Amino acid sequence: MDNDEANPEESGRSAQNREGLKHRILKPGDSFGNFRVVKCICAGLITNYYHMQHIRDLHDVTVGIFHYRAAKDTKFLKRLEALQKKVKTLDHEGVPKVHDYTEIDGQACIFLDPIKGQTLSQYFDAHGSPGKEGMGVEITTRILAHLLGLLGYAHSHGLDHRDLDSDLIFIQEDGSVRVLGFGIKAALSIELFESIVSASVSPLFANKTVGRLNSFDIMSPEYQSGLPEDTRVDVYCAGVIGYWLLTGQKPEHPNLLMPTALVEGVPSRWDAFFTRILERNPDLRFQSCKMALLALKETDDEPESERAGVVQRQIDRMPVPKSIRARGELATRIYRLTVIGCIGLTLTALASFFLRVSFMEEKVYTKDVAQRIVEGQDSNLRIKVQPPVAKLVFKGFTESFIANEGLLELRVAPGKYEVRATAPHHFEDVQTIEIAAAEPGFVADLEFELKPAWTDIQIRSEPGASVSVVDTRDTEIELGFTNEEGIFFLKKGLFAGVYQIVVKKEGYQPTVLKNQELDSGEVSVIEVELAPLPASLAVRTTPTGARILINDIDVGLSPATVDDIIPSDQYLIVAQLDDYRAMDRRVEIRAGEDITVDFGELTRRSAELNIEIDFAGLSASESRLLHSDTVVTIGELRYPYNSAELKFIPEGEYMIHVEHAKYISKAVQLTLEDRDVKKLEFTLLPRPAEVQLVLPGNLEPAIRLNRKQIEFTGEAVIIPAKEPVEFELRIQNYLTMVRKFVLEPNEKVTWNVTPVPIPGPTEGQTWTMPYFGFKFAWVPPGEFTMGSPMVEQGRLPNEGPKTKVTFTKGFWAGIYEVSQAEFREVVGRNPSEFRGADKPVDSVLWQEAVDFCKTLTRMEREAGRLPVGFVYRLPTEAEWEYAARGKTISPFHFGETADATSGNFRGIYPRELEGGQRASQTYGSESVGSYRPNAYGLYDVHGNISEWTLEVYNGRLDGGQVVDPAPRTGGKRFAVRGGSWEDFAVRVRSAVREDVRMDTESNAIGFRVFIAPEK
Repeated sequence: MDNDEANPEESGRSAQNREGLKHRILKPGDSFGNFRVVKCICAGLITNYYHMQHIRDLHDVTVGIFHYRAAKDTKFLKRLEALQKKVKTLDHEGVPKVHDYTEIDGQACIFLDPIKGQTLSQYFDAHGSPGKEGMGVEITTRILAHLLGLLGYAHSHGLDHRDLDSDLIFIQEDGSVRVLGFGIKAALSIELFESIVSASVSPLFANKTVGRLNSFDIMSPEYQSGLPEDTRVDVYCAGVIGYWLLTGQKPEHPNLLMPTALVEGVPSRWDAFFTRILERNPDLRFQSCKMALLALKETDDEPESERAGVVQRQIDRMPVPKSIRARGELATRIYRLTVIGCIGLTLTALASFFLRVSFMEEKVYTKDVAQRIVEGQDSNLRIKVQPPVAKLVFKGFTESFIANEGLLELRVAPGKYEVRATAPHHFEDVQTIEIAAAEPGFVADLEFELKPAWTDIQIRSEPGASVSVVDTRDTEIELGFTNEEGIFFLKKGLFAGVYQIVVKKEGYQPTVLKNQELDSGEVSVIEVELAPLPASLAVRTTPTGARILINDIDVGLSPATVDDIIPSDQYLIVAQLDDYRAMDRRVEIRAGEDITVDFGELTRRSAELNIEIDFAGLSASESRLLHSDTVVTIGELRYPYNSAELKFIPEGEYMIHVEHAKYISKAVQLTLEDRDVKKLEFTLLPRPAEVQLVLPGNLEPAIRLNRKQIEFTGEAVIIPAKEPVEFELRIQNYLTMVRKFVLEPNEKVTWNVTPVPIPGPTEGQTWTMPYFGFKFAWVPPGEFTMGSPMVEQGRLPNEGPKTKVTFTKGFWAGIYEVSQAEFREVVGRNPSEFRGADKPVDSVLWQEAVDFCKTLTRMEREAGRLPVGFVYRLPTEAEWEYAARGKTISPFHFGETADATSGNFRGIYPRELEGGQRASQTYGSESVGSYRPNAYGLYDVHGNISEWTLEVYNGRLDGGQVVDPAPRTGGKRFAVRGGSWEDFAVRVRSAVREDVRMDTESNAIGFRVFIAPEK
């Protein structure tokens, strides 16, 4: 506000009641909800008004805080809602819009347009002399005219005030008036208002405080007496305010002093004005603000003065229906005069209008008996008539006369006559008059007062509908409007007769009821149903394609148009589009309206990300230097670090990480929903370095970094930066290569690899076959005696004759019998009965053993590791016995005696051996290498399982001396050597020979692989 701050203590004096501070006054700086008090505008009996600012955006608002008792009425807020809707329909700058209503800190309140200007109390103090004289005729006329015009406008829209005090009226810079508190008393309800008033202290000496008018000062007599009240209460209030403005005094009944007695120079017409407007009997008071405005206009001695213009402008602001305005200025004036008086003036105006219309085309009669006087003539019959326009007929004659303005003067021939007076919509009257012979100065008087043939009419239809009648001359007269309940009642406002009744409302099809007979003395109740004109609703969005819901009903995609929609003030329009926030808007649709709801640009559904980063191994200052080159990657989107766009990330599921040219973070999977605010912390690690391998041919390497296997795709190998890395490179059939690197982030190096083939077996050394791990012991060239001496206990004939065998070349013998794991790795299956990965494979056919060896030969030849002329194969009998004996000539490589502790077999050797373990601890085979090896390092040559040889069995040895003997062939029974777990010690000696069919599948037979000259 531009005026000085109101004095809360003074202006709230009438509101300070015996209940103390329960209706307290806020001070500047106090908080109220999300608002801060700037100043107290006014403090009253019912409501305290404040100028407040919103704490965040500082927008101004006027806030009315109701008496604390209002919050106890559970229906009060609901009535405030109805008030808000009612005020919304008003289009007058003098009525502040109600934007919201709510309850804060247990007090009901409303939020209105910011109010500017001075209160009437402040304006009066600045321009008048309270207690001495008022503000003069000019200012009083202007303010009172604005106030009556505003009140009349509000009344015509079904809204009144009833609690006007001088602190609720604000004078604007242009001299216009704004008023706080319209409809508040009605919203309070009678019971609530009376409870507030009864709790207040009535100012017994209020008239002595002439600087302002409070609620008690302006109370009308019917208001104070608890009698039924209507809008005439506001007329009285306006009169009190006008009297105070003009005289500087408050009116005191019953000895009311007129303005001319208090202020010198005030025209006498003001006395008549205030006598009527301050009439204690409401029926004798001005019946409307419009009537008061007309009377106010008459107080001006100069019709063309500015004061008269101000009043006329307020009269002209009176709402007039479009249909009346379309008929021209005359119809508009008649309409205003018709409805301006609400009760009394309505009847007079209507009657006068009907009469003028009825007789304006009256035929001219011949007048044989009487004639109107002309200038210079004297009348001998003076007829007075009510209504002022009537027709008079001398019975038996053709003469008829129209009386205008209630008086008719005639020259009548002497005689006795019956005179009939008629007027439309009135009961006729017949009187007898005798006209004497001509006598100088004789005048006969005749007076008619025709009784009107009134009828009462009640129309029930839509609220706010206009009601008109059309008489027999097709003249349409608009009577008024239905109220909020859809009822129009006119008491004695029409004369009895036959009419057409026309009911109209904007947005509805007009209804015409023909030949409606309205009887005198009865209330004609007529129900009129108006059919609403089709309404349509169009909804627009940007972008288009949004799903449009109207009161939860899907009407399609935008742009959407719904025709023939039912008028209502309860439509909720919702626009929904994927990836955008839903928007809604409440609209009121009136009949016949074409409404477009444009939501404009829809807002994407988005979340806010707050990213914090640090770089591993760098100080805070070093990290900050890298921020400008850092990028946040969200799915496929990339944003500079600290970009404002990170506050508007579309909702969805993302992989999020932060990267720099030399650093990168781990990715975080995150689901973002609309309006989320997420904080993420990232530690950026150095980007890895690259080692580019350059390999000859199509070699496929296996790579281990710091002893962990990694997958190689044929491109660069990624290794961690800034830390030692052991790079191990393995290529099939080539020696493993190892290098160590310490590289910078994103550093790239090239390794030109020169593979070195894995060397094959070397004479004199043990050999482990690469990848499969078969171990072989070197058996040097030499000679030995094959078979057993005659004296060896348990000897059989097939162990002789003894044969001297010479080997010119050494060979390699498998250190272990072939295990089940090794057999499965090469062949892909395990036929064994006694299962165990480390146990020797059993149940192997001779051909399967031979094929196994051929597979190894092929693999090692492809790798180039086999010595020239050597192959993987089963041993000959001679090679087996030579390797098994391990340079010994005893029955066993470990000596002359044996028991179950020496190998996996049963019994003892020789039979007379005392002591010794006679049985193995297990049934079946045991893991290879379970017992001590011989001198060449071979395990399990005695027992465990029998071993296939390459040779066909022959019942006798060759005898004599042989060099590098070739294997025998041509049979189906093959020699097996070494004995098994199911044999006794005597059958596992070095010289023992057994023959077995090559297709035998036994859980006691396996094999051992040799690398020996190809046979």
